[in-house]
Amino acid sequence: MTSLSAPQQEKIHIKAEELGIPEEILGSGLDILCRNRNLVNALDNSVEMDDYIYQAILKISFKKKKEEAEEALYSSDPSTQHQAEKDLAVLSREELTTDPFYRAVLPLIVKVVVNEPILRLHAEEASAVVLKLADIKRRHRSTSLTEIIVKQCSAEIKEFQITGS
Repeated sequence: MTSLSAPQQEKIHIKAEELGIPEEILGSGLDILCRNRNLVNALDNSVEMDDYIYQAILKISFKKKKEEAEEALYSSDPSTQHQAEKDLAVLSREELTTDPFYRAVLPLIVKVVVNEPILRLHAEEASAVVLKLADIKRRHRSTSLTEIIVKQCSAEIKEFQITGS
């Protein structure tokens, strides 16, 4: 699903608004689930599928945040530059293990940030994304993002699988 047609992008946009899920999260989830030919299998392995979806979301989010921070380094505003420097700072092992939010998302960060130092922006963004995903699951009264997407978007998943996206 890396290259979606305009009608497919529009369907994701509409469905995301309908479900109250950010479009990038729903798109990443659909991308992962469309690779799984058997939706029952996805539900049976929802913990593993959620992990893959979380990793995909974080990979995109980390890349975007890092690019923004690197651009902000060259800002004319000193406070913007300072924040960018802070975001791009490498976190120490102590910082990662003493902060409860960082410690909670560390296993996910490690899976996404391979062979690179863990930056403050990674930990901050992972914490924010995981909280956002927890809120989505709470609002939909589910313990699994996979379950929400499969149950609410099964027609879209089947359509995207058929069209080969």
